[in-house]
Amino acid sequence: MNNYIQIYKNVIQPEYCDELIQRFENNSKQWEIHDQGPMSFSQINLNMNDEWKPDVQILTNTYMKYLEQYKKDCVITKEMWPDKYAFEQIRLKRYLPNDKDQFGPHVDSVNADSALRFLVFFIYLDDNDRGETSFPQLGLGSPCTKGSLLMFPPLWPWLHAGAKPVNKSKYMVGSYLHYRKTQ
Repeated sequence: MNNYIQIYKNVIQPEYCDELIQRFENNSKQWEIHDQGPMSFSQINLNMNDEWKPDVQILTNTYMKYLEQYKKDCVITKEMWPDKYAFEQIRLKRYLPNDKDQFGPHVDSVNADSALRFLVFFIYLDDNDRGETSFPQLGLGSPCTKGSLLMFPPLWPWLHAGAKPVNKSKYMVGSYLHYRKTQ
């Protein structure tokens, strides 16, 4: 199962990571606050704000580049891959070191609406001693390493959690691949 969990280092430059964090902090009017149950964080939906369009293109291109590498590394054949797919909107998230912000154990495809999701893309924007993405049933985790990309299926065998950051905020930018109807 863990062969479908892949980490790629240095997928974006450290300076670009810093720029994205600074722009997040400077755009508090765009923040969406999520605070329900085991989920607490702030985010900006980049696709919903015109000023982020160049970033959406840069990040989509990065995801596409590593998608091909992921398929090679996981030995995914054409029979295993959908003919048509699309990216979900890209979201930049911040988790504060407030002993509250985290995303408890979950899967990202749990109902008819989210069942379109079949692959996760998380890019960590800062180094953080805590706040890792863990896979508790597999005994695995992905450290928060600036510029690294975590990819995995968001389905029930890959229960995962975003741990609480402790000493400083954790930032990441992510998306999903969706199945699309063939015509």
